[in-house]
Amino acid sequence: MKVGGKVKAVTMVVDDEQIVQESVRRILEEQGFRVDTAYRVDEALNLLNKTTYDLILTDLMMSNQNGMELVETAARDYPNTGIIMFTGYPSVASAVESIKLGALDYLPKPFTPEELLEVTERALSKVLILRKDKDAELVYEESEKALRSSLDLKKILDLVCSSSRDLLKVKGSSVLVRQKDGACFELATSCGLSDEYVSKGKLDANRSIAEVQSTGKSSFVDQTSFDKCLQYPDAARQEGIATILSMPLSVRGAIIGCLRVYSADDRKYDKKEMELITRFSQQAALAIENAVLYETMRKDIEGMKNYMS
Repeated sequence: MKVGGKVKAVTMVVDDEQIVQESVRRILEEQGFRVDTAYRVDEALNLLNKTTYDLILTDLMMSNQNGMELVETAARDYPNTGIIMFTGYPSVASAVESIKLGALDYLPKPFTPEELLEVTERALSKVLILRKDKDAELVYEESEKALRSSLDLKKILDLVCSSSRDLLKVKGSSVLVRQKDGACFELATSCGLSDEYVSKGKLDANRSIAEVQSTGKSSFVDQTSFDKCLQYPDAARQEGIATILSMPLSVRGAIIGCLRVYSADDRKYDKKEMELITRFSQQAALAIENAVLYETMRKDIEGMKNYMS
């Protein structure tokens, strides 16, 4: 059975007992998992070379083969695949050893369907979180490298905008630049947002971005507080925005702008995501400041050349 027409996860069950294989397969398939099976470690490794698995459920001892070998190899060569070790010879030592080698969880035999599903769901959740964190770190590293490689202001602004959207996987984002008088912020660039929404006008610094400007910290607004916290709450609703996260862009304690990310669902950001977007905002502010300084210096040099010619 598939959940919502989709395979929930791709798994492999490795056990030399046919009754165990068939039981685990039936239990998992009823919950929407795709299940491949193997009787031996070498057979399992061959399958790993051909298919990307979310989870491997493997026995500890199989026909004179040690399941620890599979755990160690899979953890080393396929780090995005989670591993569950189960065995009919449970011991604290074997449990600790399997976890050290890379297994996410340990399940003694015999186990009930409820116990199997609980451990499997828990391991799958860990795998998905680890993958998401790795993907976000990769986006961050690539974006940071790109920011350091250019001094073109427009390119930097567009990169900050698109990278922040990709980093948090949200509907859209925008970069707002603080005006000299400090009373308002003006849109510099955006992505994922309609022309109608981004052309609604300048933002009063004491309204939509008051918390960011006064505290120098991030601000999170959901639909329940749009009327209280936003200058254009109806426009946000019409745009299909559910939450807005605003990050200060500051250099040496001075706020030069604001990075905003817009989610179409009731999105919450975990600690890891907030750490990444905070680091990115800091790098973005420095890149923007360097690009502005370079542009100013370039214009000064051009002006000097024109004056001397």
